[in-house]
Amino acid sequence: MNNNIPDFQTIMYPMLDTLKDGQPRTLNEVMDSLGKYFKLTEEDLRIKVPSGQMGLFRNRVGWTRSYLKNAGLITYPSRGVYQISETGKKVLTENISYINIAYLKKFEDFQRWQNSFSLPEENIKQEENVNKTPEEILGDTFKDLNNKLGYELLEILKNKPFDYFEYFVLQLLSKMGYGGIEESNFEVVGKSGDNGIDGIIYQDKLGIDRIYVQAKRWKDNKVQSKDIRDFIGSLSLKGTNKGIFITTSEFTDDAEKTAKMNPQNRIILIDGSQLVEHAIEFNVGVQIKKLYEVKDLDNDFFEEL
Repeated sequence: MNNNIPDFQTIMYPMLDTLKDGQPRTLNEVMDSLGKYFKLTEEDLRIKVPSGQMGLFRNRVGWTRSYLKNAGLITYPSRGVYQISETGKKVLTENISYINIAYLKKFEDFQRWQNSFSLPEENIKQEENVNKTPEEILGDTFKDLNNKLGYELLEILKNKPFDYFEYFVLQLLSKMGYGGIEESNFEVVGKSGDNGIDGIIYQDKLGIDRIYVQAKRWKDNKVQSKDIRDFIGSLSLKGTNKGIFITTSEFTDDAEKTAKMNPQNRIILIDGSQLVEHAIEFNVGVQIKKLYEVKDLDNDFFEEL
């Protein structure tokens, strides 16, 4: 690997310094400035990550911006555009010349990011993997990437309008097999006077068998027992006992107990972490970036020779 390309932590401070004037910049503009800062050649910039789909330097800059953003040091004012935050400006006034993960841990936003999914650090020391097989290391890496993706997806959903979240939820449930895959099989109905119902999934062509959905796009508040009771009441008004309650936050223990209290009601609860797990599994709001095939010897082939 070419040593001219810095690791993503080494890029952190220079990237923040590149944005110090407060002006929004595109990724290409940031890449150009950082390339000059690190004196990278055209040959350096042509080096790819192992999958071959992205430049190594661009990939590392991408990780850098993600860490700085989740620490609250930069913002994304629009898609593909980056800007220093007030917190980032304060960092540049400190007597430091290097930012790494250890430094970012002092910021509450960063702590919250890691704690939300118990994210491991990407700079795991090699000796920690010494007793693991390559398959175990590959599996851990896959899990880490999905954890990071899940967190970022959840943050996006928390900041989208309510009606968008409701539509996202119904798209996901449809992809999971509820009501088939046609958009005509589900309906967004969330509005004033909807009696707490945000969507309807039609299980059959005539719409006789229905599942009612409530979607709560909450950032921090947990779903309480009262919210579940209200939902059950709304289902009763619709003459059914089947419902799915989905939230971007979490359910309290009492809320979970309330959902299971009456066995006649079939209430499925899906919290934020489960929501993004399902979204990643069924490719809703995400896309496949690269497929890797893990191959093993075909012992039967050699036995036949």
